[in-house]
Amino acid sequence: MSLIESKWKSCILDEIRSGEAMRPSEIHKSLPEAAPRVLDIQLKEMVEDGLVSKTIYPELPPRSEYKITELGVSLLPIIDSMLRWGEEHIEIFERKYGKK
Repeated sequence: MSLIESKWKSCILDEIRSGEAMRPSEIHKSLPEAAPRVLDIQLKEMVEDGLVSKTIYPELPPRSEYKITELGVSLLPIIDSMLRWGEEHIEIFERKYGKK
């Protein structure tokens, strides 16, 4: 749990699950509720933990991309279970936060 306990890590893994590399700006756009600085910090931690890989291209301006690793992919069934649970218990969310 300590590898994905923060609010956005499971969301980031869900966004990059396809295996296609994503630029930081694409990840920021896909999760607009999250502050870019928070996403950047969590991406850095995920790279350090081996859940995501980061490629930096030596060009001007520098370009970087993130991609899910095998270790990150191994967490997807857990994330999928959490998503299913949320869908099955949506009334709890709606009661607490209102309908979206």
